[in-house]
Amino acid sequence: MQNEYVIWGLTADQSDKLHEQPLYTQATSMEQARKVMRVLAEKHNCHAMRVQVLDGAIPDFAAAIAK
Repeated sequence: MQNEYVIWGLTADQSDKLHEQPLYTQATSMEQARKVMRVLAEKHNCHAMRVQVLDGAIPDFAAAIAK
C-alpha cells in the first residue's frame, strides 16, 4: 500500500499551535508535499507546517506480541 502524506499547520489567522489542522491530504510523495507547502505558505500565508507520513500497511500484530 502507498504512503499518505498529510500536511498539518496553521492558517494565516491562527497563531496557537493547539489549533493545528490538516491543510492538505492528497499528496502522494514527500516531494509533492513540500511543493504544496510552498504554495500554502506563499499564496495562503499558512505557517508552522509539517508533514505526517501515514503507512497504510496492516501491521503484523502476532509478530509484535511474540517478542
